[in-house]
Amino acid sequence: MFIENQPKEQQSHYERLLKAVGSLSKLFSEAPEPYIAYRAAENLFCKAFKAENLSRSDASADASKDNIGFGIKTFLHKNGKSFEKIAEFNSDHALFQSLGPEET
Repeated sequence: MFIENQPKEQQSHYERLLKAVGSLSKLFSEAPEPYIAYRAAENLFCKAFKAENLSRSDASADASKDNIGFGIKTFLHKNGKSFEKIAEFNSDHALFQSLGPEET
């Protein structure tokens, strides 16, 4: 996994950034779960791991580092269940159709 292979300092920085932003969510939400806006999540990832921020470009990835594209998604996980769409690449289907599971 990408994060596990990053320097410990960057991993810790990312965790601290997420906790800080999540702790601010009580200012604008009554929900018990912390809320992190998707743009904030994208920016925190790029800042912590020194990745290129693609979120404002017309690309299916939100960030890029070491020739790896990342789709950064936020969602709530309640009661051990979450059914969230992570990404859909209909227009690029032909590019991925021939790949095996270990390559996708």
